[in-house]
Amino acid sequence: MEILTENDLLTFVENKTIILGGKKESCEGIKYDFTLSKMVLTVESGHPRDIDHAVIKPGEIAFVMTEETLNLPDDVYCQLSAKRKLSLDGIVLLGGLIIDPNYKGKLIFGLYNLSSRNYPLIPGKKMVAGVFYKVDKKSDKKPESINCFSEELIKIVADTKPNSISAINATISNINDAIGRLNAEMQEVKKNIDRDDKWKEDFKGKITRITDLVEQIGKELATEISTRKDENFDVKKDQIELREQILPLSKIQKHFQFFKGVVVTIVTGVIVGGIVYLISKIGG
Repeated sequence: MEILTENDLLTFVENKTIILGGKKESCEGIKYDFTLSKMVLTVESGHPRDIDHAVIKPGEIAFVMTEETLNLPDDVYCQLSAKRKLSLDGIVLLGGLIIDPNYKGKLIFGLYNLSSRNYPLIPGKKMVAGVFYKVDKKSDKKPESINCFSEELIKIVADTKPNSISAINATISNINDAIGRLNAEMQEVKKNIDRDDKWKEDFKGKITRITDLVEQIGKELATEISTRKDENFDVKKDQIELREQILPLSKIQKHFQFFKGVVVTIVTGVIVGGIVYLISKIGG
């Protein structure tokens, strides 16, 4: 078995023998890059149409056709593989990857969009790489030729339209949106709770400061009362001592008043008696 090289591929394109409608720039090393044609069959349309800015929605399948036509001889077969860029875009290639000898016709593939975004279908874009092998034994089998989307395939696509995965993805998207809104509301509630907790902490701090102030005032008041008691005790003590000092003086004063009265009485009696005596003498 022999792998055909770039020079062989260029010969196929130039002579329009094995690769019909091919491009020289698609010949790279040992592979040829097949490009996308203008025709597409999507679940949304349900029938073949020009691409015209068509896209494959997330979760949907579209069937596409190559621009090139193969005309394989009985001793050459082709092995296909998806372009790496196609895989990086989240597109899965569906279809046979081995093209048998004697096949004549277009290549048709299903493209399944696994990504979360629309995948644009662009005519002329490189889609599938083919490596050609020359075998020693010739084949007498003649595979069925395909040059358009078959009626059977169109019917299958039409029948699967009501069960389009895009509808499920749309529902999931709506659920995700609802969850997003719920998360936003929960975040707002959390902020309010945090604010309430902060208010409670602030209020608790104020109450603590007030309690400390009241306790301090209580201590100062108790000290003041104690001081007042000591002062009152000292005053009372002074009053008692003063009264004890004054009391003897008041007693002496009373005795003095008594003797003073006695003296006055005696003197008055003497004077009155003298006057009476003188009057009696004068009268006699």
